[in-house]
Amino acid sequence: VYIRHNLTDATRSCAIKGMFSDGWEWDCLRGLGFSEECISIWFYNILNTRHHCLITCLWSKIKGEPFNHPDGSLNSCLQCDEDKSGPNFKFFSGRTRRNSGIPSAIHRPD
Repeated sequence: VYIRHNLTDATRSCAIKGMFSDGWEWDCLRGLGFSEECISIWFYNILNTRHHCLITCLWSKIKGEPFNHPDGSLNSCLQCDEDKSGPNFKFFSGRTRRNSGIPSAIHRPD
C-alpha cells in the first residue's frame, strides 16, 4: 500500500466519507489495500485529527494551502495533524513512510 499510493489524497477522501459513516470510512481504507490492523490505526488517527483539527483543516482547504509553505514548513492542517495525531500514529503503526525511506507527497522538515 505504502509504495503504490499517494496516501494523502486517498486517505483524505476516506476521512470525508467518515464524516457521514464510520463504515464508509472503514470500507474506503480497506479499498486502499490496508490490512485490518492498519485500517484500525488509520481510522483512529483520522478520528483524532478530525476532533482536534477539523476547523483548521477546513480553513486550509478553503485557502488552497499547498502541503508545504515556501520555507518548507507544513501547512496549518498538516502541522495540526502532526502535533495532535502524529505521536500516537507513529507509536502504534511502528512504521511510516519517513522511517521506511519511502518518498511522500508531503515534505516534512527533519
